[in-house]
Amino acid sequence: MKNNFISSIWDFKQLTLDETNYITHDFLRWYGKLIPQLVSKLIKLYSEEGDLVLANFAGSGTVLVEVNVLNRNTIGVDALPLSILLCKVKTTPYKPNTKKFLSKLKDYILSNKKRKFPMDEVDIKWYDEKLFCDLMLIRENIYKISDEKDKNYYLLALASITRKVSRTDSRCINHIVVDKNKRVLDAYDEFSKQIDEMNISMDDFIKVSNGSKISIKRGDARNLIEIKDNSVDLIISHPPYLGCINYSNIFKLANKIIGYDYDEVKKGDISTNSLSKYMENMEKVFNEMFRVLKSKKYAGVVIGDNRVNGDLIPTFSYFINYALKKGFKLKDIFIWVMSQKAGMSIKRRGNHIDHNYILIFQKP
Repeated sequence: MKNNFISSIWDFKQLTLDETNYITHDFLRWYGKLIPQLVSKLIKLYSEEGDLVLANFAGSGTVLVEVNVLNRNTIGVDALPLSILLCKVKTTPYKPNTKKFLSKLKDYILSNKKRKFPMDEVDIKWYDEKLFCDLMLIRENIYKISDEKDKNYYLLALASITRKVSRTDSRCINHIVVDKNKRVLDAYDEFSKQIDEMNISMDDFIKVSNGSKISIKRGDARNLIEIKDNSVDLIISHPPYLGCINYSNIFKLANKIIGYDYDEVKKGDISTNSLSKYMENMEKVFNEMFRVLKSKKYAGVVIGDNRVNGDLIPTFSYFINYALKKGFKLKDIFIWVMSQKAGMSIKRRGNHIDHNYILIFQKP
């Protein structure tokens, strides 16, 4: 690190979607996620093989996958149950007998095509009646599976197709809107396609997986109760941005279709439109990062600015101020150039920001 020039501008715009969605990174579309090339660069710069890396906002599991490929060990923590499901499946080098399952499932759907499932107001708004019935039949079969790895694999596939088969307008992110002209898809066909795509990606991951130790926990970045003091070699933290992406709302249909409680999920989302409350939570996060990190080791925090009604909120500066107050040393700041806009609703308000900050802190 001392002798090699490291540009302060990290621009990955030349990468194609296939390059950023290689191996299992494409299992579920996760909004606002880190790209694997950025994560890989951080891991190589600030850790060694065999080190323990913490992703305290595990999200889509990008850090966990890259750590595995690069022969480090990792702990992933997230408050969202869908995140935990996604992280478990995409970091487990395992593929069930999907051909057998899909064959039985197809017969089951055909033999139960006259069944009716009760639909509440949410279901009626977002799903065609037959499509909803097929989704319920798929879920019914999945929950009959006793093997946890198999069950998780199929649950993730079901969650992955939910937005696509619903009446959700594909242009929207935070505020899901009904698309009245959207074509009704076949639930089994989409589920089967998703399984096939996952199988191809999993085959690739199995080839590169290093058998690293991966611990995935549903928990709270503000209180990492199961992680010991001074035990982590590197932290890669990608906290939710101030009111920018509403994960509990974005994945509301996916959570509901696979049986997660929406109110419980919403409680775990610390992103809020209140700056004071957000920073109060993030100070607790920094306290925990400082506690679990070993001396002389690094924490990389990826965060963007926010705009509220056109006014800039420099979130990164708040992070720096508190981290220094806590005792961290600020070692570097990199600029991650963003290549895509964050959705129709943000574009309409003119609030798009085209860069993120990568803050590198060191514990004395």
